[in-house]
Amino acid sequence: MAFDGTFEAPKIVPSAFGLFVVAKPDSPVAEDKWVRGFNQLWDTRPNYGRNWDETSGTSETLFTDAGSPLYSYHTPFFIEVEDKRSTLGLLGEDRFARAIRQLEGISQHACEVELWDGAIATGESLSNPFLSRGSGATVLNSGTALSPRRAVALLEHTIGQTSAAGEQGIIHMTRDTATLLSSSSNMLFHDKDKEHLQTLGGTPVAVGSGYSGNGPVGVTGATASATNKWIYATGTVKVFLGEPDVVNDNLAQGYDVSGNANDMRIKATRAASVYFDTSIYLAVRVDLTA
Repeated sequence: MAFDGTFEAPKIVPSAFGLFVVAKPDSPVAEDKWVRGFNQLWDTRPNYGRNWDETSGTSETLFTDAGSPLYSYHTPFFIEVEDKRSTLGLLGEDRFARAIRQLEGISQHACEVELWDGAIATGESLSNPFLSRGSGATVLNSGTALSPRRAVALLEHTIGQTSAAGEQGIIHMTRDTATLLSSSSNMLFHDKDKEHLQTLGGTPVAVGSGYSGNGPVGVTGATASATNKWIYATGTVKVFLGEPDVVNDNLAQGYDVSGNANDMRIKATRAASVYFDTSIYLAVRVDLTA
């Protein structure tokens, strides 16, 4: 008789060079300390930086930002998965464990989507920074598209000029842009010790499957297409992830009463926060055909 059993599902493996490789999720304090909103202190933007000679007769101003913020406020969002199946085909598996595995599997992608386009931040009028927010980012080359290679070169130079401390920064790009940079111009390298991709200058590169490639809202050419994309550079990126939680206390609570179709809904959710230091916040438009 032919085998008609069920094999275990293969593990969900998120993108190898995605956001979580560059910004590893953290939760340094208890979840209830940040899940309703929190302040993030920053030391990266002094009001002034100067060099002086020994007699104080000659000086050079390195950095000026009289109104630089001491901290930024962030409101977390929630990632949810739902597994809707018929009770008639319910196998002897742990449905709650399955929902948690699915939630873990999509968390990187979900954070990448919110970090780039900020649908939750926009819909709820939150102050959370996101890449294509439309305010705050310095658009390079007056918004005129460059080849991927020239765009990254310009970003690399401007990162160093923008940061008061000359920090390394982080570059964010879509998978197609990264493919062109690695295959045709050898501008991206895999640092096996650090796991992530990086530029020749050592700048970490996040290649997000959830990155849309859209430019700053309201800027000419902001909408991404097969040939038109944007690359961003930011300061340090932080990711907080809460513990996965199954909403249902038991299987019976998952029964879809309103549907009346013998369906069961198992939901798992977790709190998340993804944001970046805006002391480096640059955007450059890319022509993928150039």
